[in-house]
Amino acid sequence: MPELTTCEDASAWDAFVSRARDASLLQAWAWGSLKSRYGWQSRRYFWLDAGQPIAAAAVLRRRLPGGLYLDYAPRGPILGGHLEYWPGFWRALRERLAAEGGTVLKVDPEWTSDAQRAALTASGARPSRHPIQHQATVVVDISGGDAALMRLKESTRRNIRSGERQGITVEASEASAAMDSFYDLLRETAAREQFTIRSRAYYQDLLALFRERGQVGVYLARLQDRLLAGAVMLFFGSKLIYLYGGTRSDLKDVKPGYLLHWRAIEDAQRRGCTSYDMWGVPLDPQPGQRGYGYYVFKSRFNGRLIRFIGLYDLPVNRAATLTIRLAERFARAGQPEFV
Repeated sequence: MPELTTCEDASAWDAFVSRARDASLLQAWAWGSLKSRYGWQSRRYFWLDAGQPIAAAAVLRRRLPGGLYLDYAPRGPILGGHLEYWPGFWRALRERLAAEGGTVLKVDPEWTSDAQRAALTASGARPSRHPIQHQATVVVDISGGDAALMRLKESTRRNIRSGERQGITVEASEASAAMDSFYDLLRETAAREQFTIRSRAYYQDLLALFRERGQVGVYLARLQDRLLAGAVMLFFGSKLIYLYGGTRSDLKDVKPGYLLHWRAIEDAQRRGCTSYDMWGVPLDPQPGQRGYGYYVFKSRFNGRLIRFIGLYDLPVNRAATLTIRLAERFARAGQPEFV
């Protein structure tokens, strides 16, 4: 009979989670370690059958008033396509969380189907008031070596070749100095585009923790030693993930981002990655909408627009309805909090 256990082995955790069909970077070992430095407790639960993991959930926990707790499994649970595991897994997980003062478990798995949504609602889940993570992404097929280049839009291939002709260089680094350079770009971009970023220390911590797992690269594009664009890329299982990006406003006609992203794709292919998750885009992209500009850029890599089922609340303590509503204050409407 399956049993619930906590996992303390980073390699065993990533080995299982990264291979699952519903794998997510936000369920990676290093992500939980990062959040543990910024106000959260991180616990990782395996659902074991005959001693082997068949499902998993990395759960972040934050204290609420009254000695209770809010739990959140970012992009979890991980079932690998086996929805039949969920009822038993949830019963055991709910009992554990309840015994430790839990009120609600928020989940937003990388699930897309009505059947997956029904599996959650059948266990008592209800849609949450505000999303925490993005609700849609663009995923690019990067399998097949050079064939991946030919699947890009012709204009994208042209911009890649133009970048090469103009002498744009792209370097990939795991060094703290590279992250410092990227952060300066990110800060400039955030001021221009009016979005919120975290402290420099947060991004350096992310780099250090994912570097330990061999899962990160900071990509910087330059023209004649002038820094023009940067991106933080993560490698998790068969996925390349574009997590953060920044650009200089001048020389924008040079379009350094296309060559930068292609060089990251080439590195990912050498690592055995077959898909490129370009991360968040608007759920229903429309001209003039916030985020439409970066949706247009990402769409030029000819990927699939994927819409997730969204954020759900699972009742751990059924009497804690008021606390569940209070917990919604931790999510800012329309603004991802955890990335």
